[in-house]
Order: sequence, then structure tokens, then C-alpha cells
Amino acid sequence: MGSMKRAKEVRDYTKDNDTKMAMDNFGISRETVRRYCRMANNEGKGNEKLPEPNAVIWKKLTDRLTLAEIKAFANGVTLNPNEGEQPIIDFDCEEVTIGYCTDTHIGSIDFKDYLWESFLAECDKQQVSMILHSGDLIEGMSNRPDQVYNLEDIGYSAQMNHAERLISMTDLPIYIVDGNHDRWGIKSGGIFVVKDLAGRIPNLHFIGHDNGDIIINNTKWRLWHGEDGSSYATSYRVQKVIESLPTDNKPDVLLCGHTHKMVSLYTRGVNAVSGGALSFQSSWMRSKKLECHTGFYILKAGIKDGKIIYMEPRWYPLHKI
Repeated sequence: MGSMKRAKEVRDYTKDNDTKMAMDNFGISRETVRRYCRMANNEGKGNEKLPEPNAVIWKKLTDRLTLAEIKAFANGVTLNPNEGEQPIIDFDCEEVTIGYCTDTHIGSIDFKDYLWESFLAECDKQQVSMILHSGDLIEGMSNRPDQVYNLEDIGYSAQMNHAERLISMTDLPIYIVDGNHDRWGIKSGGIFVVKDLAGRIPNLHFIGHDNGDIIINNTKWRLWHGEDGSSYATSYRVQKVIESLPTDNKPDVLLCGHTHKMVSLYTRGVNAVSGGALSFQSSWMRSKKLECHTGFYILKAGIKDGKIIYMEPRWYPLHKI
């Protein structure tokens, strides 16, 4: 009884303050604070009976899913990153020009149509051969209570229709992976946003969940989104991604999204570009003191005999108007 009283006291204090202050006030560890909060929140719970016996539930699972799929759910295995097209493209030239953008977050109040229109205008001016996009095409619906205040388009249908209208403004082939905001639909309701949009738009090609490869003139280009955070040094995150890749599976070019930071570098034999964002700084990023680099890249790559001879990434910053 005394232990539960203590747990409620810690839980209530943590609600009004935060975990660190609770640790200091009660002289306990972070894990103890969390344990007390769980105890207080779970009081009276745990005696509920399942509506069906475990054996019945297990039978329903095995009727619908393979054992491998059940293990994937249980162990938290991510979606198959190799799902989607694996395109092989050969251009009859040694210099390839590509438009590259990421993190458009269509549907958010921090995205404006003129950002996409400016990107397409420069792609036309530079006569790019294709567009690559590293994910977070739409803002998504996180079910976070305050997210609705940051939405221009509420609901997946509205956001997908908006994205379809913008993508249809160009005939250029667009190759894309989905990002964590796109995958909120998968996690909450089985809505495969980017994959489904690719089925509706002939020039949009879905090449994977979170990451995917495209072969250009016999060189491997990898689109990468990720669900990690920003690093203090802008280049550090990209360097760690490259370090984490197996030696026999490194791409020639790595194009990173997610952190809304722009940087280009060459390390460990990989030409890497972090693409900033084709959207403005969100209120969440402001609250975390995270800078947003709004803009896009035009990439010129010299390719000969299956090797990148040179890479010229040109950054175009964009501003609010």
C-alpha cells in the first residue's frame, strides 16, 4: 500500500514537471521513476481476461500469417526495404543531370506549392533526366493530438490528392522511397501512401521502404531516409550511415533525407548528399532548436565504365515569400 502511494506521488510529480526533476526531487534513478509511473498507471489493471483464449488467437494468426510473418511482428522487424521497383537505367551519355529533393511534407502548413514549382522550373532549366526523392513525400497523420494544427490538408486522402496534383505537373520520371511520415499510414491503418500513389501516377516509381537502390549507367545510387535524429555536426550523421553499411553493399552515391539538413561530401568511396528539405522549419523543429535547410539539389555526375568520375552537387536555397 505504501509502495503504491509512493508510486502515485512520483507519477503525479512527473506529470507536472519532468523525469529529470522527479529524479532530483526524490533522489531516485530514471528507471525507478519510470517504474513508479507504470505502477501508478497500471493500478487495477492486469486482471482483465482476454476475450478469446490464447489458443484461439494463435490459430487465427497462423491461419492468416506465416510463421516468419508472426516472428517479424513479435520481434519488431521493419518492412521489407526491397519491396518496390529496382530500376536499371542507362543514359546514352557520360554526364547525367538529376533533380534531387526530399522531405516535401505535402499537407503540412510548412509546405508551399511554390517550393515544388520552383524545383520543377529549375529541373526544366537544367534539363534534368530524372528526379530522385528520399522520402516524407506527405506530412501524414501521426494521431498526435496537436498535429492537426500543423496541417493544411487533413486526412490521407486530401494529402495524397494534393501530392498527385503536384507530381502530375511534370512528365519526368520520379524515383522515391517512403519516409517515416509516409509510413505513419502503414502503421496506423495499412495505408501505403507512396506505393499507392505510384499506382496512380505513371511517372512516379516506388523503390522501397525507407531505402532503395537505382542503377544508373551501371553505378548504384541509394535513396535513404532513416528514423534517427540530427547530429550536432551536419556531416556526422551521413558519415555514420556510410560507416554502418557493409563493405560489399556500399552504393556509389548515397542520397539522404529525414534530418532536413543539406551537406555533400565524399568518404569511404561514396559520394553522399543530404538533401535538406523542400519544406520550411516546423514548429516541432523550432521547439527542439533544430535548423531546417529549405531547398533542393541539382546533381551533375560524370559516369564512365561503371564509375563516378566526378560529382557536382549544386544547392538551391529557397525562402518564404
